[in-house]
Amino acid sequence: MGAKLVSHNESKEARQRATKLIEEVRKHSKIKGHYKFNHRLIGSGKRRCIVKDSDGKYDLDYQIILTKNSKQGDSKPTQIKADFLQAFSDCKNQNEKVENSTTVITVRTSKNQGTFDASKEKFSFDFVIISIDESKRIRRNAPNAYTWVQLPSKNSYIYEKFNGLSADDQRLLLEEYIIPRVIAEKNKHETDRISSVHIFYEEVNNRVE
Repeated sequence: MGAKLVSHNESKEARQRATKLIEEVRKHSKIKGHYKFNHRLIGSGKRRCIVKDSDGKYDLDYQIILTKNSKQGDSKPTQIKADFLQAFSDCKNQNEKVENSTTVITVRTSKNQGTFDASKEKFSFDFVIISIDESKRIRRNAPNAYTWVQLPSKNSYIYEKFNGLSADDQRLLLEEYIIPRVIAEKNKHETDRISSVHIFYEEVNNRVE
């Protein structure tokens, strides 16, 4: 089976699981009473152009945006990352695996009902933690130490160009140019792929005045 587009209805299971997981994290002792946050689906999930690879796997990206009502504020990024990582780890299902990376917390879900099985992985979520003013994200800067870094702004004009299109023109650009390239990349080995966001940047920049 080759890579193919995931319909909005097909991704409903993953979106519902992510929402439920986030709500469970809100109630965790490391989070409740310490942090308040909003969450936002971004990337291909937001634009409804999710593509699963030849193994049937796909991913969704979320921002965890801290709010000014957070008792802990956002002055201690290392502690924040540790608290959220603990919460996600404790709230995951048995068939899920939580991984910590430089900028995100990843939750991988397998099809089976038992212990997580990478060979049966179905979908995954990447959660990035965003500062109260929404200008920074948490990033590892040393072993077990994190800091706030500015969100990439060099491509902000790309989103302005895309958002300036009509809904019909956005869909045309996605369906005729972006999604076909993403599907072609998803048919390659993971280490050889160009990222979906890079394809989005290229196509919008090259095709939108």
